[in-house]
Amino acid sequence: MESLSLNGDKSHAPGNSIRHRNILVVVFDLVRSFVMTSPDNKKSTSPIDELLYYVNRAILLTIFFFLAVYKNVQFIYRRVVSRMSTLAYYPSKTPQLIREDVSSLPKIPKRLSCILDLRDDEDENGGIDGLINDISELAAWSISAGIPQLSIYEYSGDIAHYLPTLRHYISKNLAVYFGTDTTPSFSIRVPHDNAILYSTNFSSQEIIEPERVDLHISLLSRADGKPTIVELTKTMSELALNMELSVDDITTELIEEELNTLVGYEPDLLLSFGPSLDLQDYPPWHIRLSEIYWEPDNMYVNYAVFLRSLQKYANCKVNVGK
Repeated sequence: MESLSLNGDKSHAPGNSIRHRNILVVVFDLVRSFVMTSPDNKKSTSPIDELLYYVNRAILLTIFFFLAVYKNVQFIYRRVVSRMSTLAYYPSKTPQLIREDVSSLPKIPKRLSCILDLRDDEDENGGIDGLINDISELAAWSISAGIPQLSIYEYSGDIAHYLPTLRHYISKNLAVYFGTDTTPSFSIRVPHDNAILYSTNFSSQEIIEPERVDLHISLLSRADGKPTIVELTKTMSELALNMELSVDDITTELIEEELNTLVGYEPDLLLSFGPSLDLQDYPPWHIRLSEIYWEPDNMYVNYAVFLRSLQKYANCKVNVGK
């Protein structure tokens, strides 16, 4: 894939809790803090007070040290387990293996939503290239698992500027999974821009008809969340002031209908691939009843996490209150 550059400034999502400091750095900082820090007004304190100060500080530093060891061991363990799971459940770009993995599940989500991060170009699988690759893989996994609707949430929404490129690489990846003669069809929709793009037949390059689409993909960003709700509120207020809409007509059902039209329907399963559970201003109206899944310290899109999220969803029970 050719390297792509972003136009203009790039709006980053809120930072996730990715570890940048190892245990040696933490221990060094603790020891240096212990040596360089002394009680205030040392000349006026008694030997007993000074001794108690250092004893208390030593106890606290010991607790922090063991917590740092525990957290780093836990982090390494999770990363090793994640790597082993990735190797054990790697689908080898074979739809049949994915179908076998989900065939025993009692239910599959009809609408799946995934939160992805636009990482820096210097990071592994980063930049627009990495984001396109992740979306292409998720599209292939979703079709193989029998999921008809997939929404991708990325905070900045920069991927919307590369729809033709995204369509090309999704088609190319699906051809690898399913073959050029039986490549599934798909559509890519950007609700905020009111734009939609249909895939082409891999062999004849003809545009696929809307009713023959196998997978509907929606690209969401923060603009589809709170800003959309604010704009809808302003519009309804103006209509009510102009006597074009009755106040009694403004109901929860009307708001839900409008938001479904503007953004899309609520996903059955929301899957976050970040190292911490960070919804990043995901449209709040659309996750009231969604099952949310994430794994601590996981930083990449991988099939093992995708499969475990489907397994959890298959065994969950949604209780709708009245």
